[in-house]
Amino acid sequence: MNIAFLSKQLVSAVLTTAAHMNEDRVFFSMQVARRLPKPVSRRVGMLIGRIPQPATEAAAAWLLGQESRARDIISSTESGKPSRLLGEIALNLGMLESATRIAESLGSAASLRSRIAWTEGDIHEAIAVLPADSKRRRRLAAERKATSAGWWPDIGSHTVARPADETRSGSPASLHVLTNSLPHTRSGYAYRSHLILSTLKEAGHPVAAATRPSYPVTIGRLSSGEIETVDGVDYLRDVPLRSAATLTDRLEKQAAWIAEKAIERRAELLHTTTHYVNGLATGAAARAVGLPWVYEVRGVLEETWAAAGATAAERRARRASQRFALMRSKEIEVASAADAVITLGETMRDHLIAGGVPADSITLIPNSVSEDVVDAQTTRTPAEVRTGLGLPTDGIWVGTAASIVGYEGLDDLVDAVILARHQGTDLRLLIAGDGVALPELRERASVLGENAVFVGRVAQAQAIEYQLGLDAIVVPRKDEPVCRLVTPIKPIEAMGLGRPVVISDLPALRELVPATAGLWTAPENPRLLAELLSELACDGPARRKFGENGRAHILETRRWKEIGQRYGQVYSELTGVEQR
Repeated sequence: MNIAFLSKQLVSAVLTTAAHMNEDRVFFSMQVARRLPKPVSRRVGMLIGRIPQPATEAAAAWLLGQESRARDIISSTESGKPSRLLGEIALNLGMLESATRIAESLGSAASLRSRIAWTEGDIHEAIAVLPADSKRRRRLAAERKATSAGWWPDIGSHTVARPADETRSGSPASLHVLTNSLPHTRSGYAYRSHLILSTLKEAGHPVAAATRPSYPVTIGRLSSGEIETVDGVDYLRDVPLRSAATLTDRLEKQAAWIAEKAIERRAELLHTTTHYVNGLATGAAARAVGLPWVYEVRGVLEETWAAAGATAAERRARRASQRFALMRSKEIEVASAADAVITLGETMRDHLIAGGVPADSITLIPNSVSEDVVDAQTTRTPAEVRTGLGLPTDGIWVGTAASIVGYEGLDDLVDAVILARHQGTDLRLLIAGDGVALPELRERASVLGENAVFVGRVAQAQAIEYQLGLDAIVVPRKDEPVCRLVTPIKPIEAMGLGRPVVISDLPALRELVPATAGLWTAPENPRLLAELLSELACDGPARRKFGENGRAHILETRRWKEIGQRYGQVYSELTGVEQR
């Protein structure tokens, strides 16, 4: 442990906390309380629930995961004496109309009104309602500026051009710019990034990765040093004592830091991922030191944001908003400025081309399975795996391991299991993962009792084991644009683990799962899903055949060791340096 760097991180955390508390203590306290470890969060909820006031009772229910109760308290209090805290909780729960009525009834709630407008996508209004000297107003104005056409960080006076003799022969060296990474964040994003870096390193490419400013302090974790090495891959941390107050300032400082690290590491190209803030910093750094750069599009930011709307009407309104339009145009601008673009699937490639990104700049490198999936003991039956996990061997278990957000459609899966059980099929549910939709999902599944198991966020090895314990893995995504465009990794992993896959009939999912490996069903239709799962539950030979076919397909076409080599090919084309 680097004591000096540890101290710097602690000071940074204290200063950042003080700044947030000074700007808006109500909102910041809510965010901190919700991000506490589950046992601590529940204890806080139980304590404040003893205070006999509607706002504290709603806050307690919210922290305890009793979202239905929190909504009832908010609805019954609107005609009484609402408070700022009640409005913030309503907004957090997606009760946009309630939050708006509460804000209108309060004498001074500029911050709440601003957050409501920001949530609706009205950026101009979100800024205009704030006092002229407000820190939040300056911050939001800078975020708007960063999305404006043509704006890029200016770091010409902060960095030194790369010496002409710094290039070398052999496999091109690359510096990757990431939002987060192992070991502090264990997400699909972090694992894919690590697989890319590991594959390149094994192929002889010098690699390193730089994470966003103040990470991992921003997620409540501390780095062991300015460089953390995971499986031989260096992750570089940039933790300033005091973070820049606005996004534009942070991006300029980040771009200068990336440029310095590129020179130190003798990088021959830079590589970053969505979304556009990464691209802005990386593109500016690349220009400053005369390097080519790669933009890897793993998602569609504006569609992901739109899909988070609580109702269909809200989602439509978001897609018609100023914020949506700015994000979309900025993503296309950044992708078009990169020397090469990488994306995950045909639907995403078509989306980029339709937006104006040159087709010849785009390379398709799809999600693939790691050797952990390849080496998994898939010959064990799901019941045998469940025995090792301490779960019942009886019944047919369905579920997934995923981020639990609304557009994943897990509420439809819960309803389908309930329907199937009512019709006599012993269908049971297991879901591994965490996310904003988990409390509501738990409430929805409460009628299933012990036949619904939620194991929370787990490590990758555990996630693989839980998926092996399922008789079928279900990906019931909603019929939202983000789900029609973005190809997830879960169906690929499921097939690699030799389990049958049931997916929503959407373009981005259809391109992943052949008819020989699983079944497709109409999205957002629990009745049809229940019927399909019930039929599959009664047909053991079909489940085994789907699983065998899926694993064979993945081993032939989607092993990361082979797919990952395409990165080296892109790098060689950009740098003119052949792979060794």
